[in-house]
Amino acid sequence: MTDGERGTAGRAQAQVIAAAFRGGAELIVVRERHWEASTWRALLGDLAGARARGLRLVASRRLDLARALGLDGVHLGTDAVPVREARAWLGPSAWIGYSAHSGAEAQRAARDGASYVTLSPVFATDSKPGEPGRGCAWLADALIGLPIPALALGGITPARVAEVCAAGAWGVAAVAALGAAPDPERAAREFCTVLARARPGAEEVR
Repeated sequence: MTDGERGTAGRAQAQVIAAAFRGGAELIVVRERHWEASTWRALLGDLAGARARGLRLVASRRLDLARALGLDGVHLGTDAVPVREARAWLGPSAWIGYSAHSGAEAQRAARDGASYVTLSPVFATDSKPGEPGRGCAWLADALIGLPIPALALGGITPARVAEVCAAGAWGVAAVAALGAAPDPERAAREFCTVLARARPGAEEVR
């Protein structure tokens, strides 16, 4: 997931996203909700080659831009358009993610047509100062009976991938640990390597 300069260490978003894709990340949630359509078009132009090779881009909350610009989908939350409406508007093939903070919320998103959910914060993270991580026991409870993939989010590092996968996470999501890394391509490759060991057949989603 991108998150302004915190998620890129001051580098251009396209540069960081392309590097992460080369390292194995396949889905990027672009959180820059304030961007104008022109900024999005420039990003899509810079990443046209990567998208042709399989990179998926989804917009945080911006259902209008996802449809108008032909993005791969949207990532929603409690303050956004309901999942059911987004699914009806974008169609059955769109990637629709949802930021859940409880098992009940994740189950509701799944019933309404979400493709995947993030569950957070598993560990303490700078993006939510003062909020303690909920831990892997909480994650395991939240995942019981969930019929769609769930990504562990919040303080995720390569060293923690095996732990969250053991709790039942299908994959992981990261912001600073990937985008702010000195070498985002190498960081993505490390995440993908440990994820493949922890859960064969699973796929990292950012």
